[in-house]
Amino acid sequence: MKQWWLFKISFPKTVPSFLFFFLVLVGIPYAIGSENLFESIGKEVNRLFESNKNAVVRIRIEKRGGEDSYCSGFFIDPKGIVITASAGQSAEALFYVEYRNQWHIAKTVGVDERSGVVVLQVSDDQKPFPYLKLAKSLDVATGMPVIGIGFPYNLPSSPSFGLIAGKECEYLNHFFPTTHLRINARINPGQVGGPLINSRGLVIGMITMSVKEEEWSYALPSNAIKKVVDDLCQFGKVRYGWVGVAVTKLGKEDAEGKVVVARLFPNTPVVGSGLREGDVVVSINGKKIENLSDVMDASFFVSVGQKIPVKVIRDGKPLLFEFLVGERPLDAPSGSTILPSSPEELKKVWTNPLPVSTAPLSPPIEKTNGSR
Repeated sequence: MKQWWLFKISFPKTVPSFLFFFLVLVGIPYAIGSENLFESIGKEVNRLFESNKNAVVRIRIEKRGGEDSYCSGFFIDPKGIVITASAGQSAEALFYVEYRNQWHIAKTVGVDERSGVVVLQVSDDQKPFPYLKLAKSLDVATGMPVIGIGFPYNLPSSPSFGLIAGKECEYLNHFFPTTHLRINARINPGQVGGPLINSRGLVIGMITMSVKEEEWSYALPSNAIKKVVDDLCQFGKVRYGWVGVAVTKLGKEDAEGKVVVARLFPNTPVVGSGLREGDVVVSINGKKIENLSDVMDASFFVSVGQKIPVKVIRDGKPLLFEFLVGERPLDAPSGSTILPSSPEELKKVWTNPLPVSTAPLSPPIEKTNGSR
């Protein structure tokens, strides 16, 4: 533990005191009296950039009958696996990776449009490839400093310094498949697909989109990247879990709001389980549910074939159900996980031809008592 109170701190005239304390809080070393604040930040950013830039690559995307486009990507293992953001690219596009000043045509391992991840394989005689490590545990707090690396406007690679501004599952009424990191760093065209690196040089996310006139951006977290990459490498596609339940949030947007079951889709694992529309969702697979983003996260990380417990409240009584997770169909309706909370919007959604389940109800596998 750092014993800051053991030192008598005096601020040089060039450094405002609030900036000094910000530097201390974010963990960037600062030598009082020898150099100013901005030089210290610059040196730390440059250190991270220089030690990781060789694993970040420029990618050229060639579409049939269309103009070439460019983005960034990075190696995640020494055998030549590269990941980048799809940005609406298809599996039919050709991907070229620039490595050691030479362009290499890359094999497309898989494209997942839902998460925005493309996995590529580069072959080269000069192995092993430099690569970046994905952070195993996502210990990310608002205000944490991060470095993005990429090729802005198809220029040489450069770093972008910023802070984690938030963690969200929704942007302008569009739900991401899982919670994304929001960064207040300027991300220019060409930098999408690049890594987001913490102070230890570990990848905590991949930049997937730039918003607000490039003033801030979103990144897919490293734990989600790992799931997508593992599935694409093993199956050639991502096997998303599916039980056939849609939820919405009723009541206030604070803690008093309730996440409730809004629809049970036919011919899905939920049919005949005993779950009912109107049940208040308490937890999914052990994860406490308080907001719609909790449902998205819990659903994203379940595996096909896995049995998951779901706790609900019905008529004031706790109930526990268990589902065998199936694979989400490609043609699953867009509103199949989250439905709007507005009663008027709910009526509009519920008038579509997809019927709710009319299967006979069965009792839950276990009745929970008030202590569970």
